[in-house]
Amino acid sequence: MIAEVVRPAISALPTLRRFGITMVQEVHLLDNIRQYQPQYYQMSRQSIWHRVPVSRRSAVFILLFLGKMGELRVILTKRSSKLRSFPGHVSLPGGKSDSAVETEWQVARREMEEEIGISQSNDFLLKNMGFTIEHLNILPAYLSRTFSAVRPCVGFMNVRNEDDLHKLKISLNPGESSSIFSSPLRDFLHPISEESYEAVERTSHKIRWGGLPWNLRSYIFKQNNPNEAEWLREIDDLSMSEDELEDLVTGDKLSKSEKLEAWGKLGSRRDEETNEKVYDVWGLTANILHDIAEVVYANRTSRELGEEELIYSIWKYGGQMHEKKRSEEEVKLINSRSLPNEFGFNDILPRTEFLKLKQIYKL
Repeated sequence: MIAEVVRPAISALPTLRRFGITMVQEVHLLDNIRQYQPQYYQMSRQSIWHRVPVSRRSAVFILLFLGKMGELRVILTKRSSKLRSFPGHVSLPGGKSDSAVETEWQVARREMEEEIGISQSNDFLLKNMGFTIEHLNILPAYLSRTFSAVRPCVGFMNVRNEDDLHKLKISLNPGESSSIFSSPLRDFLHPISEESYEAVERTSHKIRWGGLPWNLRSYIFKQNNPNEAEWLREIDDLSMSEDELEDLVTGDKLSKSEKLEAWGKLGSRRDEETNEKVYDVWGLTANILHDIAEVVYANRTSRELGEEELIYSIWKYGGQMHEKKRSEEEVKLINSRSLPNEFGFNDILPRTEFLKLKQIYKL
């Protein structure tokens, strides 16, 4: 495993900001997103997202806005600990499609309204809150660990007057989200860039999932953030305390916190060195934000993003992702830890197809 860890001194961050990494307005960089041309499987004109069952279609919303220093920031949520999948993790607003006629934008906007209360209707937003959300672009499909095709929809808050943002009444749905915050998009460039606005630790690991190359990234931010937008500071955090989590003991003698951690690292915890509360943005969310940061700041408008080819191979040659219920093979891959002789993608794909995918996603 190749690992790269960057942990800048927290005291050095104000100096970086003062002298400027690029403290100019970044709104012009949105053109890089608008001009990005998604590349789909087998040179198709349409994403594999439209070929998998409705129950396997998901969409997330990358909602960008300008921060205090003119930097692009992205809104993130912490999933409720009550959810069945990835409880307590930091994620982008989003969820599953409800019907075959629902578009990616409709899924992402509907789920964002359900989770954090930002209306699907631009007319409503403009009339009542003084801003609209511009639809910039949609990235190709990514493969989630639970074998869904996830399409990230990228939008920007066009604010008429910043004072109007105080009219924005974000209401967290306690069954979906427990907290909301924002982070600078530029910080997700690591490991391409060492520059950091607010991230106190960033790691990038090269691993394998089911025998195929995979990126495992993590970006850590302080919860007590003086650069946070004022309209986000006003929102109550609905997260359970660590003591409350420990009090929820299940019948199999595992505490609630242990059950949550079975899905991976929790999105909220205390830093081992400083004891400060931090958010940990990792996994698929981190990979998606890293990729869109590349498009924005490195102008990677021709780069192939997502896992369209992998999803297509799983669907066409592996006979998977055809039904709502996860197959026995999918469950094995979901639980895979990439140990020697463990069940992998090579067990469901023809050898030539597996080797082709290894080359496409090579380390």
